[in-house]
Amino acid sequence: MAIFVQLRKVLDHRHLPVFLAVVAFIIMLPALRTGLLNDDLDHRAKLAGPSRINERLFDVGLVPDDSGRLSQAISDLFVAVSPDKNLERFKNYGVLPWWTYENLRVSFWRPLTSLTHWLDYRLFPNSVVMMHVHNILWFTAVIYLVSILYRRLIGPDWIAGLAAVLYLLDDNSYFPAMWVANRNIFLSLFFAILTLLAHHRWRQHNSLAAAIVAPFCLLGSLLSAEAGIATFAYLFAYAVSLDRVNWIRRVLSLLPAVLVIVLWHIIYNAKGYGAYGGDFYLDPVREPLNYAWAVVERGSFLLASQWTSLPAEIFGFIHDAARIQYWLIAMAFVVLIPIAFLPLLYRSRLAQFWLVGMYLSVLPICATIPMNRNLLFVGIGAFGLIAQFVGGFLDKESWLPKSRLWRTSGLVICIVLLLIHLPIAAANRIAAPKVTSMIIDELKSTMDVGLLTGSENQDLVIINAPNPASFIYIPFSRAYEGKPLPQAIRVLAPGFVPLEVTRTGEKTLMLRTQSSNFLTCPQNRELDFVYFYENFSDVRSVKNPLRAGDRIELPRLFVKVITADNDVFPTEVLFTFAVSLDDSSLRWLQWDWDDESYIPFSVPAIGEKSEITGPF
Repeated sequence: MAIFVQLRKVLDHRHLPVFLAVVAFIIMLPALRTGLLNDDLDHRAKLAGPSRINERLFDVGLVPDDSGRLSQAISDLFVAVSPDKNLERFKNYGVLPWWTYENLRVSFWRPLTSLTHWLDYRLFPNSVVMMHVHNILWFTAVIYLVSILYRRLIGPDWIAGLAAVLYLLDDNSYFPAMWVANRNIFLSLFFAILTLLAHHRWRQHNSLAAAIVAPFCLLGSLLSAEAGIATFAYLFAYAVSLDRVNWIRRVLSLLPAVLVIVLWHIIYNAKGYGAYGGDFYLDPVREPLNYAWAVVERGSFLLASQWTSLPAEIFGFIHDAARIQYWLIAMAFVVLIPIAFLPLLYRSRLAQFWLVGMYLSVLPICATIPMNRNLLFVGIGAFGLIAQFVGGFLDKESWLPKSRLWRTSGLVICIVLLLIHLPIAAANRIAAPKVTSMIIDELKSTMDVGLLTGSENQDLVIINAPNPASFIYIPFSRAYEGKPLPQAIRVLAPGFVPLEVTRTGEKTLMLRTQSSNFLTCPQNRELDFVYFYENFSDVRSVKNPLRAGDRIELPRLFVKVITADNDVFPTEVLFTFAVSLDDSSLRWLQWDWDDESYIPFSVPAIGEKSEITGPF
């Protein structure tokens, strides 16, 4: 009991927000050793300026001529793929595979975040450590502000402190804080929490200044990341649960936020930003039915992950047939946990606010496959509600039912929640650097094509790549490491399936899948890393099929689809090269699933064939 009293005093301390911000900085220090990762290298090529960029990136057309300019950074830093800007060049070089949908778009507008990255390369262009420090400072600012938010809304202060500690320990924040390119989520959160604080001051104290500031903070959140739209989930929850005025005035209180969001969305669309053409990202406006199903399917995984700390990424590691079983388990958490909180929800408007905000803030992130790093907005409501439930139970507040059965079950729920989100969360947080490093190394191995000495005048031909979408990072990584860049990259097929490779002529190679089609992994295992590669490499959805007879022409390579599975995806493809397959201008590799590495591929003689095994 004495320990509990002391803990309450610590959580109740008025300087706790500052203390937690300092702790947040300290626990992120292992990230300083991370270096640059994936999108970081693409950003470097766009931000550092021509004098610091490998000239080969310019020669092969992967870096715009205005690299380093602020205007270019503001408009294009988060444009991964766009038919208007780089898709054709990326396909011609081969960092996007030949089967990429011709209208694929993964293009985001995050001008405020882009400005902070541009400043990195103006202030400390050669210090990756300082770029990570910059990231960590935004993370600490978010921890400080979320602590203040909890204190403004939750009483007594020790319960607000508990909510802030739970949010700090949540390991969902480690990866985005570690990854320089993911800074956008913390800027968006920073402005989102400022929005909520200003909105609360406006509604509670009738502050005109706060009423003016809140919409501008919301705009800052949206201009930092699309995730900022989740701010409206909490504004809506506030109007429904906490505002005490009549319903007309509640609706009117949301109008400034609605106007800001509508204006932002109009400009966003007019400038050609958005994501379309694959299933990794969905456009809720262009694909409303697919998005609605994604909310049902993905939303349950995300919410269950927030309640239990189980990785939401499991969604991407299981095949379609097994997903229904996991979905049912996830739905049980989504439905049953709020039912357990009913006594609190019935008596507390604030608890209703946390729950409504939490559940509605899941909606925007259902537009991409479930990932824990996208749960930071959801966590605000989740930890506010958990802390209020646990604190109310321990303080024996009036909402507690008198039933011994309920109190016993409530105690069990409290213990489980505290175990998951305190000691287990702390252990996960400690292990996060090592676990994250292992996953990054696993992904890097699928992009390690070797030194490739003397490859500047060669086309690198890869028969099967286990993670083909990651090839978009290879040239930037190789340029950064001082390794030679091949003349072009030609990935003939994903590594998801076993292949039969037949040389049909001097310059021609036929690939046949021994499974359903090239782009779909066999569903032979319930859980496997290869399913993540398949999801991550989705550059053409089933809504945009490749049919028999379709032709794709690339520099020095002509591709023809011979047959397709159900007239959707290829099962047999003919590749015609500009030179003999034995020509020294071609360098051949294949992925070996046994060694999990690339090895040389021996081109068969005319009329002969080779068998390449798949992952299973």
